[in-house]
Amino acid sequence: MKSLQLALMIIGTLLTTTPAFAQNAFTLDQVFAHMDEVSKTFHSTEANIEQTRVTVIVDDREVKSGKFYYTKQGKEPRLKLELTKPQQEYVLVDKGKVQIYTPRIKQVQEASTAGHQATVEMFLALGFGQTSQDLKKNFDVTLGADETLDGQKRTVLNLKPKGSGTFQSVQIWLDQKTWNAAQIKTVEKSGDYLIVKYSNVKTNAGIPDSRFKLDLPKDVKIIKL
Repeated sequence: MKSLQLALMIIGTLLTTTPAFAQNAFTLDQVFAHMDEVSKTFHSTEANIEQTRVTVIVDDREVKSGKFYYTKQGKEPRLKLELTKPQQEYVLVDKGKVQIYTPRIKQVQEASTAGHQATVEMFLALGFGQTSQDLKKNFDVTLGADETLDGQKRTVLNLKPKGSGTFQSVQIWLDQKTWNAAQIKTVEKSGDYLIVKYSNVKTNAGIPDSRFKLDLPKDVKIIKL
């Protein structure tokens, strides 16, 4: 009888521990294959965006929302964030520059992306059009358990940046139909983190060149970084 009870306990343990492999709809290799297939035809995306930045030590939470635009053309990424709430703020990556414009104080912070285009593109447009090789070149990638986000099953990738840098870890929640990012979480070495949620995502719909411009007043102050 004791042998039977022991056997049942072992079987029960196996049944409760092995389903972790069955929770995922796709293996990591299958996820990479889907991403690679999407990247072949990807050239642009636009979406609504919500950013939640949490400063852990003081338990401060800052939420911003607006629009996200991105086109992938050769080696020069074009990306624009139009944040409208709680106040207007614009981030533009184009023509070898990063510009952060704050209309309220009429100020633009500007820096060159020379030699860092791939890094800028990877971190600002992560989850949109990258190949598996792009990811593996910059991160150690593991597959997390599928999660439900906004009522839909999402594939979760856990990314550990290679080498030293700002981020301690990155997570991507991928839409299992389009294989674009539905949500991204970046954790800094301080423990502070940023969650970015994307909604109403439109891929390859075409974004006019005029979108990648900043309407700057004549008296704007430009600060070179």
